[in-house]
Amino acid sequence: MSYNEHPIARQAQIVAEALLIEVEGAGAVVIATADGFNLAHAGSMTIDPSRLAAIVSSLAALGDAASRETHIGTTRCLVVECTEGRLVVRCLQVRGESLIVVLLTDQSVLLGRVLNSLGTAERLMSDA
Repeated sequence: MSYNEHPIARQAQIVAEALLIEVEGAGAVVIATADGFNLAHAGSMTIDPSRLAAIVSSLAALGDAASRETHIGTTRCLVVECTEGRLVVRCLQVRGESLIVVLLTDQSVLLGRVLNSLGTAERLMSDA
């Protein structure tokens, strides 16, 4: 089975497109499996979604290792703050599978708004 035939790939694409519309200042959204395979993507930024999915899965794994080491619970969100924008990662469980939602934004977007929108995306993915 290819990842575009994954049982939740269609819902992932719907959620990616909705996130892009909902968050003004968002440039791209990627939804991936925890092992780094791109399920869905949307956006106007020139990125390689498959490559970003692989990179961000490594970031999520580092977050998991740090949270286990420090005994602070399960990783939910990672933020990479850059000079030109942010890369915000939401780790979630859908139907017992670990997924990663990545939202790339410019600096104008309030982080709280992004986190709220990612929470909504998690609910939408869980309802699929």
